[in-house]
Amino acid sequence: MIATTTLPTLLEQHARSRGDHPALRFLQRGEAVTEAASYAELDAAVAPLAGGLVQAGLRGVPVVLALPPGLGFVIALLACLRAGAIAVPVPFPPTGEARLRQQRVIDDLGEGAVLAAPEAEIDTGRLRRLDPATLRAPLDTPPPPPEAPAVIQYSSGSTRAPAGIVISHANLMANQRMISEAFGSGSDIVAVNWLPPHHDMGLFGAILHPLFLGGTAVLMPPFAFIQKPLRWLAAIAAHRGTVAGGPNFGYELCLRRVSAAQAAGLDLTSLGVTFCGAEPVRAESLRRFAAHLAPAGFDAASLLPCYGLAEATLLVTGVVKGSGLREVSAGAAGRRQVTCGSPPAGCFVTIRDPEGADRMPQGAAGEICIAGPHLAAGLWQGDSATIAPLPGLLQAEGECWLRTGDIGAMTGDGLVILDRIKDTVIAHGRKIYAADAEAAAFEAAGPLLSAAAAIGLPGTEGDRLVLLCEVSVAERRSLAPEPLRRRIAEQVGQRCGMLPDVVLLGFGTLPRTTSGKIRHQAARQAFLDGHLKLLPSENPVEAEPWAST
Repeated sequence: MIATTTLPTLLEQHARSRGDHPALRFLQRGEAVTEAASYAELDAAVAPLAGGLVQAGLRGVPVVLALPPGLGFVIALLACLRAGAIAVPVPFPPTGEARLRQQRVIDDLGEGAVLAAPEAEIDTGRLRRLDPATLRAPLDTPPPPPEAPAVIQYSSGSTRAPAGIVISHANLMANQRMISEAFGSGSDIVAVNWLPPHHDMGLFGAILHPLFLGGTAVLMPPFAFIQKPLRWLAAIAAHRGTVAGGPNFGYELCLRRVSAAQAAGLDLTSLGVTFCGAEPVRAESLRRFAAHLAPAGFDAASLLPCYGLAEATLLVTGVVKGSGLREVSAGAAGRRQVTCGSPPAGCFVTIRDPEGADRMPQGAAGEICIAGPHLAAGLWQGDSATIAPLPGLLQAEGECWLRTGDIGAMTGDGLVILDRIKDTVIAHGRKIYAADAEAAAFEAAGPLLSAAAAIGLPGTEGDRLVLLCEVSVAERRSLAPEPLRRRIAEQVGQRCGMLPDVVLLGFGTLPRTTSGKIRHQAARQAFLDGHLKLLPSENPVEAEPWAST
């Protein structure tokens, strides 16, 4: 592939050279194949919709994909890319937090269109509403150039309001090559995933990466996995998946909901890469997952912790394929941390002083800064329909570096992620990484906890460290609250040098992004406002002073 190749051009080449090869299989309920397409069939479906988008005057204009996961979503996405429209994936169906996020996206875009079925209840605001089932016209325009915007990927909103990150066709192709290098993947890839298609890992990793290579994407809706995690593992076995993965909570869900007998009945020997990213990677979770699935032939060496963010299209670093889980000592607490590996060719990573631009020595903590051709083109400005430079860019050493807002350290074994700058807690003059405190809580409580958020709150004698801990549903009946609180507090105290206040919450209480990340600042405010559901406890007085602060 030459540097000027774009994904639409590449997919048309796949349709000519391997038209009969299965491009996509969709499992609506996570089990039987309900939709499928070869590369020739995909090309035949994409072309008329792309022509309709061009005829509607949408080349270079944002097009919201308000569509459910499935073949229709993928066809609409690829049609936007081929037409030169700017695809804007959003959560679907729009319920709860997803509805709010979808509306914020539509309001922020300023101009454009929404692709949605006639029966979908969506407030499109100023945007035109179009039915993809009837939008058809001959395609007689060339593919867009590499520098043209391809996707507006809205950030997860874990620390701020979602922002429209513009990914160009060149950004997309550069990062796909990086992912291919990190995963060691080729045209024989069979990627089996449940990740939401509006999220960068689901969009660029689960859908577009296997299509980029001419391989096969096997997809299921996120809810099918959440409802029954065994479906994902069974699909990997049934379709002989070679690549699969997701965030840490997905592995924990498999541990809770897939029995030893069910695991033993699977065959996972085809799996060569099992990636984990998008949220803190917990070594204990992955070790337990590997042990639990060992009877199915799961190879622990396939585990591939990685780090990325939407501003870099997707991937920034990943461990070497086949090296498995590796831990190093890093951070102020010196705890063992999972390494997320090294950047692939073309991606550059430095650790810099968060208060300035100086490089930090190897092993020292600082802000993660990245450079390379996969850095996003900028932020979408809906009021003027223009693209503004990414915020926080730093010019140094002849490169344009993105300041990620993440704290990490570069070790001899690769990059270690320590925390988000905004989530770091300053209590009694001591800097505490939220991720360190949360990891210690999980070490103390194990499967009793489903999630945790470390926050700082004002107290009568200065700021305090508070651990908001969700208790797993299965553990509620036998829970002894006070011993659990003491155990967590002692472990966090030993690890972080400060005893926290531990607040136990019901499952699903902590606010999350639509991709499952804990929103720490929102959790802090919700606790202060008294909006978090506390578990009935023998002594809930500890949590009460802040409810009205």
